[in-house]
Amino acid sequence: MTAKVLRGWVCAALLCALLPAWSRAQNVNATVSGVVTDPSGATIPGAKVTLTAAATGAIAQTVSDSSGFYSFPNLTPGVYNLKVSATGFGDYVQNGIELALDAHARQDVQLKMGAASVTTVEVLASSSPLNFENATQSGGISPTTLKELPLLVSGNPRSSIAFAILEPGVTTGGQANPFNARVNGGIQSGDEAVLDGVSMQEGIMNQNGMVSLYQDFPMTPDMVSEVKVLTSNYSPQYGSTNSGVLEAVTKSGTDSLHAGVYEYHRNTWLNARPFDAFNRTDANGNEIPGTARPKDIEHDIGAFVGGPARHVPGLWSGKMRTYFYVNYEAFRIAGGVNRPTITIPSLKERSGDFSDWVDDKGNLIPIYDPVTTRPNPAFDSTKQASAMNLPFLRDQFMGCDGKTPNVICSTDPRLQSSLAQGWLKYLPQPNLPGAKNNYQLPSPVPDTILAQTNYWLITADQYVGSKHHVKETIWYHLGAAPTDCE
Repeated sequence: MTAKVLRGWVCAALLCALLPAWSRAQNVNATVSGVVTDPSGATIPGAKVTLTAAATGAIAQTVSDSSGFYSFPNLTPGVYNLKVSATGFGDYVQNGIELALDAHARQDVQLKMGAASVTTVEVLASSSPLNFENATQSGGISPTTLKELPLLVSGNPRSSIAFAILEPGVTTGGQANPFNARVNGGIQSGDEAVLDGVSMQEGIMNQNGMVSLYQDFPMTPDMVSEVKVLTSNYSPQYGSTNSGVLEAVTKSGTDSLHAGVYEYHRNTWLNARPFDAFNRTDANGNEIPGTARPKDIEHDIGAFVGGPARHVPGLWSGKMRTYFYVNYEAFRIAGGVNRPTITIPSLKERSGDFSDWVDDKGNLIPIYDPVTTRPNPAFDSTKQASAMNLPFLRDQFMGCDGKTPNVICSTDPRLQSSLAQGWLKYLPQPNLPGAKNNYQLPSPVPDTILAQTNYWLITADQYVGSKHHVKETIWYHLGAAPTDCE
């Protein structure tokens, strides 16, 4: 096989591998379009239209068609500068066009007669806020809002999607918790979450929407540049929702290198005393000082760096520009108000004695030896299996003497399993009586599954020429288990 044919097969394989990803993605990028006319309102075909990204300097170019129409689809949300020129007309320049997430901005241009070197019309206003392209009802959380509004650190890492509850049509029920958000009266978690055009619906637990972006994949304001809520009349590409759509786009590097570090801290002594809180009492009825304000120490620490990859071989040339953005965030919490009670093996059970396994009425719950499992010769296959028609039979553990129910003989080699013994070694001993709910944690623990977590966000934007843009996003979450964060 020749090298040329081999390269063809490799390219075909890569395209086939990428097709499923393309077919499932939603387009969350922006579009700007308009019509170029002269002072009389007649359209101008062949006008040169240039769009420049203010943050990166990336340039996109096109020309107006026979009807004077131009369009720039698939634009990264941000601020852009527009320039239009045509033979016999003065240049038109408009700076500061803000394109929001999934926006369809309309920017019509009227050129004035005159040479470009003599006549230039410069407009500072942004594009029209009206949506001329479709009937989608939506609301967005701008980058300025994400940056300036406070976001409380309270038992979980910060998540920008919490600001979605500020949008019309989004309610949280009686608890005012973003986790319970509902869009336009829909069911909780009935919405779809989309990050950088990729659906965040989780197939294993069928979790989506607010569950994904608020808890499972929390994106802090240092990770995302914009959040948007689509409430109604959105396009069919959003097919995994029965209420609304929550969209977010991650941050990207800019034309200048920038970096920073931050920490958001919550401390027991800085917290206010809860309403109607009283100090707990000891065994003698005396108040324990300080217990009305439970221990609560939280750290949300992070660092970021972003910019152009000018000095990386192969990533920066005359036709290619690459920008990167990296963010690391760590969340630590200690304290809490709850001391959970759990069930662990009792001391008798650890030696093979399950005689304390009883139901609510005190009846023994039998345990059976799986080694003795055998077909039931009396099983009637024409009837449904039930307690009176068992397909298999097993013998109950009866101790070494064969007369003690629910006791595993001490000589049974399975009790000497090194795996089981190694596991039991790390379990504490029960501190409460009984076989169930027999262990209470000695100190309060945080009421969250995200107590000790680390997050990494890595994005890369590659611009090839004036028409091609590829973005890669990596988001990594690692849970740790330190005992304290002080």
